[in-house]
Amino acid sequence: MDVNGQIVRFHLSPQGRTALKGLVPASGSFQALVVETGSLGPLVLKLAGRVKPPVGAVPVMLLRWDYIATMTYNYHEDAPVAKARIGFTRA
Repeated sequence: MDVNGQIVRFHLSPQGRTALKGLVPASGSFQALVVETGSLGPLVLKLAGRVKPPVGAVPVMLLRWDYIATMTYNYHEDAPVAKARIGFTRA
């Protein structure tokens, strides 16, 4: 699953809520832009009301996979690639 560049709504596990106390809302979920994902978890940029992601160096936060109970985002399936026909054609 590639969520890089996606705005994702994160719901944290109780362990994650405790570990990230003060960095995320005390209850409920929060949205963040996933900058990159790795084996430890996604690097996220909390949007805090921003409409567009900022340009340049920005502080990001690592959310460990075991801190995430679930995450939701809008999935857009890529359109199938049109393949060129092969074979004989009539002139």
